[in-house]
Amino acid sequence: MKVIFKDPRSGEIKLIPENLDDIWHLYNIIEERDLVRAVTFRTAEGEKADKLRAKKAEKKKMKLGIRVEKVTFHEFSNRLRIQGVIEEGPQDLGSYHTFNVDAEEMQPLSILKEHWKAHQLQRIDEAVLQRTQPMLVFVCLDDDSAIVALLFQSGVQLVAEIDAHRSGKMYESKETTPEYFGEIFSVIKTVKKPDSPLVVIGPGFTREHLMKEGKEKEPQLFKDCITHATANAGMNGVHEALKVGIVEQITKENRVSKETQAIEKVFEQIKKDGLVTYGVKEVEDALSRGAAEHLLISDVLVRTNNGEHLLDLVRKTHCNFMIINTMHEAGKKFEGLGGVAALLRFRY
Repeated sequence: MKVIFKDPRSGEIKLIPENLDDIWHLYNIIEERDLVRAVTFRTAEGEKADKLRAKKAEKKKMKLGIRVEKVTFHEFSNRLRIQGVIEEGPQDLGSYHTFNVDAEEMQPLSILKEHWKAHQLQRIDEAVLQRTQPMLVFVCLDDDSAIVALLFQSGVQLVAEIDAHRSGKMYESKETTPEYFGEIFSVIKTVKKPDSPLVVIGPGFTREHLMKEGKEKEPQLFKDCITHATANAGMNGVHEALKVGIVEQITKENRVSKETQAIEKVFEQIKKDGLVTYGVKEVEDALSRGAAEHLLISDVLVRTNNGEHLLDLVRKTHCNFMIINTMHEAGKKFEGLGGVAALLRFRY
């Protein structure tokens, strides 16, 4: 994310989202009653009024400011929809309009708030720092099939599923492997950037064969590639790798990996009746007593009055906190605890 203007007095921050991660950050920053300004397209008033036109009215480019009523993140289309009433602009004041923030076509937008919360400013700072952080490419395979997936700050995205095209139990691997591996190489080439770490995982020896052939035929593609054995293939293998912290070998700042491991730690403490508590009332009590050392709170709960109250207590008690993305597997699991948990300094 690139911040191009910031005015603490007016409460305005103008920024440019640069990837899917930034769109996810905006979803957690923009909230109801914010004023958002952006360049958009809307049917001009004159053309809209002319109902006798035979052809569809052309939309004109204009700058509008809308008072936000709803923010929606569409995970599969990589799009953020910001809906609200037009307060600023050359026309249609009082009418509804929607800004579409698309991962394919990023545009500057300004966010004006009466009060910026500490965790929102922290998110922007994190996004700016992560501008140069490379995306991670996963290849998880076995003898039968492979998947290629990308790890973003906002979660894991499946890119391709590749079949080994085995005709039966009796087959000649020498005949099928070059075609199978060739398809995998082709997909990696389309998604991997020069500074993107590549991680090859999976059960058995197929991943090692892929690594060997990759280093021989595509040395630049497999330069500094990391490999690790997993019990599962497919997306289950990717989730397994995240749980055991393989990603930490590559980047310690990846949000999905950090969140997954933090959530696993909470569940480990729950299993052994350790230093942990969960639920809004229970965590509020722990914070009030100064017993909470690290707070985990879901991105859903943090947007509520209860969530804001808990974060106020966090600041007063100097407790660390992490906002959990509920769109990845571990985040959904965390929601089952009520969306909030605290690792404790001591029992009380």
